Amino acid sequence: MPIRRPMQVTFAGLEYLDPLNHRLELQSVSELVRVSFETAQPVRSFVSYRRKRNYEGLYACVNLDLQVQFESLLESLFLLQLDWENTATAIAAQPFWLHWHSDQPISHAPDYFVRLRNGDGLVVDVRPEERIDDKARLVFEQTKRLCEEVGWRYCVYGTPQVDFINSLKVFREYSSFQLGDDDKIATLLGFAQVPTSIDQLVSTAQKIDLSAGTARGVIFRLLWERRLTADLSTAMNSATKVWTC
Repeated sequence: MPIRRPMQVTFAGLEYLDPLNHRLELQSVSELVRVSFETAQPVRSFVSYRRKRNYEGLYACVNLDLQVQFESLLESLFLLQLDWENTATAIAAQPFWLHWHSDQPISHAPDYFVRLRNGDGLVVDVRPEERIDDKARLVFEQTKRLCEEVGWRYCVYGTPQVDFINSLKVFREYSSFQLGDDDKIATLLGFAQVPTSIDQLVSTAQKIDLSAGTARGVIFRLLWERRLTADLSTAMNSATKVWTC
């Protein structure tokens, strides 16, 4: 039986569209770190057709006042989580094509390039684990290797835990809820210096003349802003304990 030689894969270059839609090519890894890919235009179009299983749209980032394209439910959930984490300063969808030389040419367009608040770059592919076949695994491994050479972070975002993401959806609904008096908010946060159930915190808030409805809205707004936190690994309800970060 002939011995199968390992596949040799070498980086061949990167293509991207600058903010003015000019197509540019970079051939060496050293050039990549100098480009602000978070301002790049999508290198491929978001295709929509009848009976398409996925769906696309624009996610309105609360913390960045920015709309970002997505083409699947999972991508929208990634953007929701990134928005809540509030670690990004800019996001580009389909930011570039990566090319490699191999037995057969390999090309890949990651889903997102994120510029983080500390200045790092983050390249993201969004794919549920069950849909990562051998071809995708090879591409992701090569993308990760390239990112390590450049000094970027890399992650493959898979299906999030249901209770966690459902909680984020609720928090986001209250992201624009009016907080009102700063002194009352400070007092409410003081009540939550030790873990306290949402129901108990709502009840205690009446001492500072916050109605039950207003108190709940404020609590969820503070959870969105991460000034309050909770165990998000289980379904959130009125008995869920929250506390100051």
